[in-house]
Amino acid sequence: MDEADCRVTFRIEEDEEDIVVEARAGENLLDVARRGRIPLFAPCDGNGSCGKCRVQLLSGALQASRSFYVSDVDFGEGWRLACTARVAGDALLLVK
Repeated sequence: MDEADCRVTFRIEEDEEDIVVEARAGENLLDVARRGRIPLFAPCDGNGSCGKCRVQLLSGALQASRSFYVSDVDFGEGWRLACTARVAGDALLLVK
């Protein structure tokens, strides 16, 4: 996959249209969300110290390790912190 051809799709609400943002492999997910004007709350400004920018990976690929703010169960269900995740390919994410 070319570095610039990842499509990150953000699903905000079930009845709203998905928002698709082009991204590069390795790009920080919070930066991608901000560029797409996705309403992600990140009061720590992306430092990984508040756990508020959680998104759920529904399909696709992200590079992300488990954090203190995401339990093992939640991690298994696809929950990640946008500020510590990196785009690894096309992805569909639920924003809550």
